[in-house]
Amino acid sequence: MKERLLEYLACPTCHGQLEMDVGRRDGEEVMEARLGCTTCGRGYDVDGGIPRLLPSDLSSEKKETARAFGWEWTNYVEMHPEYEQQFLDWIYPLQPQFFEGKLVLDAGCGIGRHAYFAAQYGAREVIGIDLSTAVETSFRNFGRLPNAHVVQADIYNPPFKRPPDGGPFDFAYSIGVLHHLPDPRAGFESVLRLVRPGGSLFGWVYGYENNGVVHLFINPLRKWITTRLPHGAVNAMSLPLALMLQGLVKGIYRPLHGTRLFERLPSHDYLYSLSGFSFRQNHSIVFDHLVAPTAFYLKRDEFEAWFIENGLENVEISWRNQNSWRGRGEVATSGVLL
Repeated sequence: MKERLLEYLACPTCHGQLEMDVGRRDGEEVMEARLGCTTCGRGYDVDGGIPRLLPSDLSSEKKETARAFGWEWTNYVEMHPEYEQQFLDWIYPLQPQFFEGKLVLDAGCGIGRHAYFAAQYGAREVIGIDLSTAVETSFRNFGRLPNAHVVQADIYNPPFKRPPDGGPFDFAYSIGVLHHLPDPRAGFESVLRLVRPGGSLFGWVYGYENNGVVHLFINPLRKWITTRLPHGAVNAMSLPLALMLQGLVKGIYRPLHGTRLFERLPSHDYLYSLSGFSFRQNHSIVFDHLVAPTAFYLKRDEFEAWFIENGLENVEISWRNQNSWRGRGEVATSGVLL
């Protein structure tokens, strides 16, 4: 971690001030240290350049989710070139210049593929948090950029200072994370409390609408079989499904794109979006759907209510590939209504 990160950090348990006793440095990065809370006395390690600011009372559901995605993102570690356009599609209509000069939070950063681009787009600082061991991959992929930081933390107990009127972040986003939480709305509201008045919040979640294949096939398979297997076995099981998917999107959806028949195909926009990916990428997508202990599929009205009922302004909700929802809103200058 870079020492200036302390300006933003606080004890995840009591929100008290943290002090650091440095053990080992590697250039600008503090690789080993001990963080101590001046209020409650709890201590936390900086290990491998990453502050490990986890609460002591993580539920079994959170731990299992962290293990599942930790396995995924320490095995599927590549930064594919398609990730930049995918990130911009996720956060549409936001453009790269939106990030310039902003303090940005990536809530659930995984391998750091989104935070990397946020940092490259000129953000003042980008802080990525994740509960899982994916932070190891994230630190390698983007943590050493001059304006980047990685923290192992719980989205429900974020280790950041909180001014009375909200903050400190200018922009916070969570892509593909909230729907895997035990209580997605509570996770959304936890991130929202970290955004300053006048700042913006963005989220992307699985949609309930137009996901019949998931409801009828993927979810039952996930609930009753794959989440009860070792992660390596799930990865092996996902291989033939990924081969079928690759043949389908490359051999049918891609050639038929732009025709009348394409519009009749199930999940056509979503499956066509996968046709530009490598087999390795689509294998990871299949595995991702099968390994998650928790997965919620949200209706538009429910997702939109998170923004409206929390007092966000200029709310925009839009389809992504007609099977998932993007949402963005601005925190009122008078603060968050919670």
